[in-house]
Order: sequence, then structure tokens, then C-alpha cells
Amino acid sequence: MARTVPVMATEVPGNFNTAALNNANVKALGDFLTNPPRFKGYATTTQSVGSTTNVTAINLDSELYDSDGGHSTVTSTSRYVVQVAGTYDITGCLAWPSTSGGNRGAGLNINGASPNGSISQLAGFVGNSWSVTVSTTVQCAVGDYIELVGWQTSGGAIATAVTPALGPTLTVTWRSI
Repeated sequence: MARTVPVMATEVPGNFNTAALNNANVKALGDFLTNPPRFKGYATTTQSVGSTTNVTAINLDSELYDSDGGHSTVTSTSRYVVQVAGTYDITGCLAWPSTSGGNRGAGLNINGASPNGSISQLAGFVGNSWSVTVSTTVQCAVGDYIELVGWQTSGGAIATAVTPALGPTLTVTWRSI
């Protein structure tokens, strides 16, 4: 069952702050805020991305944590599905191996579209691995899905690099209502 954000009780003259009222409101909100919805997923295998300006959703086959079960490592592995409505901080990191030519990019999509300020791109250079990080804050409803996406324009397909420090990684953290 999906969680909802607890609402603080409002007091009116004549009411008493009972243990039941405290547990139902104050403690519930404190418990929620110390364990908000959060997800961090990553890829352990490379993924081929064709040379195009169209984005490719990046599959995340492993999780460090998923407090509300919004991600599956079996089906639609590129998606984190929002379980609790609110404002979310989202960060994605995508690593590319050393190759020549073209650009490399990473972005964050909400329901298949890029919100403002959610893409980053690096110009091509030779001889080094590439890591592109992007972050944004966005309002989400229950059922919205969030994806890390990537693209590259080298002229041929390139597989993403898989490194513990550089990605591919997607982190989603609930911030507020």
C-alpha cells in the first residue's frame, strides 16, 4: 500500500493532546520525515547507445535502496515510479568510455519528457573516459515515472561505462509536499 504524507493535527480550544493524537499526527510525521521516499539504482552491465540526438533510457539492474518499491530490477528497469506525491530532488550520473569524436550527454526525463534544467552535455575529446552528471528538482504525482537518459553523437554505437564511482546511477529523494 502506498504511503501518504501525514498531516499535522490542528488544535482547537478544549481538545487535549492525548497519546493517541500525538502518535497519530506528530509521531507519524516525524517517522515519515526521518524515512522519506528515496531510491538509488545503478547499472552493473553496459548498455549500447546508438549515435543519435534521440535519448536512450538507461537500464538500472541493481538498487542500493528503494524505500517504497518504486523500481523493478525485472521489468521497465529504467523507470522509478513515484509512490508518494511531492517535490523530489533527482540526480543522475552517466559514464562513457574513452572514444573519439562527437558529444556525450545525460538527462532526466519525467514521463518521457525533459523538465527545465535537466540535461547536460559534454563536447567530444579523445583519450579519457567521460562522466556526465545532471540534477533537478521537480514536482511529481503518484504514478509519474523518472528515468536517466543518455545520448551520444560519435558516429557509431557506444556502450555506457559501468564504474562504481561514475555510474550509471539514478538517485531520487522526496523533499516536500
